Amino acid sequence: MDFKRLRILRELADRGTVGATAEAMNVTPSAVSQQLKTLQEELGVVLVEKSGRGVRLTEAGLAMAGAAAEVATAMARAEATVDTYRLGWQTQVKAAFFPSAAEMFLPGLLHRVKAIDGLRFEAHFEDPNVAGFAGLTADYDIVLAHSVDGPEVFARLGLTVVPLLDEPLDVAIPEGHALAGKATLYAEDVIGFPWMGVPEGFPFDTVLRQIEVQADSRAVRAQLYPDLRVLEALVSAGHGLSLLPRYTALKNQGRGFVLRPLAGVKARRSIVALARPDVAARTTIQQVLGLLQAEAQAVAEAPELCDAAHVN
Repeated sequence: MDFKRLRILRELADRGTVGATAEAMNVTPSAVSQQLKTLQEELGVVLVEKSGRGVRLTEAGLAMAGAAAEVATAMARAEATVDTYRLGWQTQVKAAFFPSAAEMFLPGLLHRVKAIDGLRFEAHFEDPNVAGFAGLTADYDIVLAHSVDGPEVFARLGLTVVPLLDEPLDVAIPEGHALAGKATLYAEDVIGFPWMGVPEGFPFDTVLRQIEVQADSRAVRAQLYPDLRVLEALVSAGHGLSLLPRYTALKNQGRGFVLRPLAGVKARRSIVALARPDVAARTTIQQVLGLLQAEAQAVAEAPELCDAAHVN
């Protein structure tokens, strides 16, 4: 069954005459008549009968014209779907989050992605060291990553890098500690105390190494654990100091620890979204990356985070 012949039948049903149908489809009236005759022969039923000097559709013809309209609608939907995918639409987006990024961004982001009709957004837990983030882009559409050396670490790898947040790293101190009374801390203030650190290769360990260089002394890494909530608990229990990201740890300040900014040392981390260039070019991925940027801006501008000193 030829779709073009079905279109002619539908046009005849809507326009009433062979002449009007031919004009609408930019063909001759004889071509319309010939196509209708061929369609009748294919179907084995009479679709059109003479009526005075013109023609009219039989009951079978009217039924087939209705079916032709449904076919045309389905074809239009199919073409629209193909066009959408050509523009880079996809119905499912997989993103990898390291823990504190998920804590900061995911609750608000999930509200935002609801605005993208038909999108299924999947968040997955991944927490590699800095060198491991780039490789995750083979398995995920978007990978959230962080580094204390800036976004350039990832840009050199040929990935699309979308900066999200530049977050200070503060010193976490047990409540009542001798250093808690200071508004700002320096390397020489903190180097002599036990440290609740992270394993080698994780970003915060790089900052602790900077503290060692600045103070010209080795830090005592009493415990190494790659989980910020555990580090908070260890500091709160009085086991030592730690470096914690400001925007997530600030919410828990007062549960046994306080935060103080560190001066004289580059103590910040860059949080970025990574994607392969071909993936980042897709319409849906661009939309989600834009939502991530909006959520990161909302986090940074939250009133409760604007006080950089955190002095209680």
